[in-house]
Amino acid sequence: MTSAPATPYKGLSAFEDSDLDALLFFGREREREIVVANLIASRLTVLYGPSGVGKSSLLRAAVARSLRELPEEPLVLVFSRWSDDPAASLAEVVVEAAGLSTLDSPVDALERAQAGRDVYLILDQAEEYFLYHDDERGPGTFAEALPAVLTSPWRVNVLVSLREDSLAKLDRFTGQIPGLFANTLRLDRLDRESARAAIVGPVERYMELTGEVVAVESGLVGMVLDDVGAGRIEHVTEGRGAVETGSDGARIEAPYLQLVMQRLWDEERSVDSRVLRVETLERLGGAQHIVEEHLESAMAELTPAQKDIAARLFNHLVTPSGTKIAHEVSDLADFGHVTDVELRPVVTTLSDRRILRSVDEGGAARYEIFHDVLGAPVLAWRARHRTEREIERQVEEHARRRSRMQRLLTLAIGLLLVVVGVAVFAVVQQRNADEKSRDAQARTLDASAIALLTEDPELSLLLARESARLAPGPTAEDALLQSLVSSRVRATYDTGGPGALVVVPKRRAVAFVEAGGRLRVISLDTGEELLSKDVGAGSSITFSQDGSFAVVRGQTAAPEILELPSGDSRCVLDGVAGVAADAAPAGGSVVIVRNGIGSIWDAETCELMRRVGRVGPTAVRIVPSPDGTRVAFLSGREARIVTVAHGRTSIRLVHPGEITSLDFSEDGRKVVTGGRDRLARIWDARSGRRLSELEGHSGQVLDVAFSPLGTEVATASTDGTARIWDAATGELVAPLFGHTDFVRTIDFGPDGLSVVTSSDDGTARTWALNGRRLATFAGHSARVSDALFSADGAAVATVGEDGTVRVWDAGAAADLVESDAATPPDPQTEATSPDGNVTATADGSTVRLEREDRTSMDLEGHRLAVTSVAFSPDSKRLITAGRDSEVILWDARSGAQLRKLRGHFGVVSDARFSSDGRWIVTAGPRSVGLWRASDARLIRLLVGPEGPFVAAAFEPDSRTIVARSEGDVISAYDCRVCAGIPELLELADERLDATGRKLTPEERELYFG
Repeated sequence: MTSAPATPYKGLSAFEDSDLDALLFFGREREREIVVANLIASRLTVLYGPSGVGKSSLLRAAVARSLRELPEEPLVLVFSRWSDDPAASLAEVVVEAAGLSTLDSPVDALERAQAGRDVYLILDQAEEYFLYHDDERGPGTFAEALPAVLTSPWRVNVLVSLREDSLAKLDRFTGQIPGLFANTLRLDRLDRESARAAIVGPVERYMELTGEVVAVESGLVGMVLDDVGAGRIEHVTEGRGAVETGSDGARIEAPYLQLVMQRLWDEERSVDSRVLRVETLERLGGAQHIVEEHLESAMAELTPAQKDIAARLFNHLVTPSGTKIAHEVSDLADFGHVTDVELRPVVTTLSDRRILRSVDEGGAARYEIFHDVLGAPVLAWRARHRTEREIERQVEEHARRRSRMQRLLTLAIGLLLVVVGVAVFAVVQQRNADEKSRDAQARTLDASAIALLTEDPELSLLLARESARLAPGPTAEDALLQSLVSSRVRATYDTGGPGALVVVPKRRAVAFVEAGGRLRVISLDTGEELLSKDVGAGSSITFSQDGSFAVVRGQTAAPEILELPSGDSRCVLDGVAGVAADAAPAGGSVVIVRNGIGSIWDAETCELMRRVGRVGPTAVRIVPSPDGTRVAFLSGREARIVTVAHGRTSIRLVHPGEITSLDFSEDGRKVVTGGRDRLARIWDARSGRRLSELEGHSGQVLDVAFSPLGTEVATASTDGTARIWDAATGELVAPLFGHTDFVRTIDFGPDGLSVVTSSDDGTARTWALNGRRLATFAGHSARVSDALFSADGAAVATVGEDGTVRVWDAGAAADLVESDAATPPDPQTEATSPDGNVTATADGSTVRLEREDRTSMDLEGHRLAVTSVAFSPDSKRLITAGRDSEVILWDARSGAQLRKLRGHFGVVSDARFSSDGRWIVTAGPRSVGLWRASDARLIRLLVGPEGPFVAAAFEPDSRTIVARSEGDVISAYDCRVCAGIPELLELADERLDATGRKLTPEERELYFG
């Protein structure tokens, strides 16, 4: 018989694989059936969803229980021990559950386990595998075991569950696991009916189990659901305003629902009430206050010193993206710069209040954030705590000095007539006090700038600049440096209203037509206006493939051809009366469509060359081929491809739904189309034969694009995702998750190694082809309708419906500079300090220091082999890199470990100091890391060619970084932020002048009083 629960609600605790939790789990009945059916029918099922959506609870309390109830009595395994050796841990779990006598490899254990019955293996929280073992490979590893199991003929079906933002990481198994993404299921947040069941169902079950009558007051359920809708709590907790949307409003955050209901239950029981009441919810401040209070009340129990410790711990327990990481107590003590004795009360308090939880894996206790949904609030609390502590320190210092000054002034006035010198002394002290006051104000500005880095990088830069001018110093330099790194926007142009944006071919320039009708072409290098011409309100512009001319299409006037770069009128298509539905250059011709009739005109003379005839009954879009010899007409469900030379249709491409977009491959051999039927298709451009069907989007496909080499195809959809596909096979390469609304457009960079997307969520994002997000460009206050790479890929231009065009540092290409710099030297596993007194030698995971006096010591800190060792220019410090993804900074005299530089996930091949000793550069698997040597802070991950990088070093100027990747590809990076305050201020002025961002009167009053 199942024992009665103390409470029917779980709070932030996940539902477990137990009889009681299965009875109390409500609201996911349909999802349970779907997941169970897929797991039974398919060798591999991939379940993904947003953080905190309840995947673990569904799998443990519902799916695993349902599978065990099958008549076949299968062996059901739920595995989530990722931080240690996952292969060994999985083998242990299989052996124990199957009752095997010996501990085998997971492959052998599963083979033996399935000999007598079906096995269902559920790999829960798999994103943690990639967090802890991103570079794992080779015999005996989980990376080898999983493909081996799934390619075997055994009776083992596998479900991989992971966060939505980690789904692309599965691409490391592409080619090893057939149909890797063929069977994917997305778990969404609860809808209102399911959430209602999650509130009422547990109470009814509680009454069944206890015989006690409990009621839920009328109106409480609806009030709770309104308060815990998606986006209603989390954004506010993070310190940003929340915007209600129709799509989110219908979905409910299950963890917050459980937390609120548990608090209501506890509150009612404390006064011996048997009714869950609206009045109690209102008295507690509503759901918003309950959720905020959960973290705030826990932190309030800590002393100020313990809060400082917690802030340092949180920096290592949660990544900047909100992913939780588990660490052993000894590591946490190291991170917090405290002893175990000082750490224990902090960990105990936070564990008791369900901010942290212990995870016992492999006999070693680790601690992690209690629930994913606490990741963002924890980061927000840490940022706020740091700001408050800095402000408190500055206020105390200011008050202390002011009090001292007041006493001195009182004494000076009393002795003024006796000793004139005292008055002089007072004046001097006043000046000193003024200086200290400026210092205090500057430090307050620094703290505010740091707190605003994510929310408003440009405002952060404004405040940091003012601080550096007011009282330059190390703190001001730090704030200015971080603000410069975080601020990516380089120029902002007001268009007066929503408009179109184009990148000028063959030039680093963007063009747009303002609402008033002025065409502007802007250089991305200098911000110089290359062309300004009045073309009429409502006009649009299209550039020829070779950039020699442009077609301006007005609302009423005949299309005009402009000579470039002068902007002079070449000729006007007088034969096209009224507005043209579309106009596009194609080679040396201009293709026009009006009222569904197509025609081709000479771009030199504006004379009609040939008529195409009717190309569609409805609005028609024109897409020319890259070489201009053919043109596609999109109308309804049909796309017609016409040869420009004779104006005849060569092929017709038909979708079941309306065709929204089309793109030719660079060689013209293939065409990709996207449609409202949620499909994209790749066609042979000569025969019209369909080569593959790209199926996977759950919404309309709004845009498609071929990569410059034609090897990949990209699609954008109303389902909020974009996807990368193999153009040869039609197989999914990687999904791109991260946008929260329709993805409008997608564009490849000129090197074909990255894409940029624009979205209705007000952002644009760049991505690597493996699905990894490279950068997010947030700044528009409305939908971003288009985003394009510059011709060299160094910049991204966006146009928003807020009436602005913005130019951004693309990150990857902007840091990459063509250079004749020398190849960086190979990493060294043995190095001698510049003063000749110490030699460091790597031996496996140990580094041996041998001194001139023949004494020696071993430095233990790396878990895997050390790949490089290097001394600082002053011989006082040593930097080491290893295969365990760690970079460690040591005191070369005492051998003490000073810092761990964590930012790479995979083998770090090299680590070195700059010549001036201020900076450290590292060569990681996907990027080159730039770190500040004084505090080991990561400044930027520089991304150039495809990694892994095998060597990196500074040139003697301590400004130029040179790196080498596999294949001997050399990259040079100009580190402008490696300068001092004067040059950083110049850079800040340059960026802020380019964007026109200034302090508003409200901001000036807030920060300067």
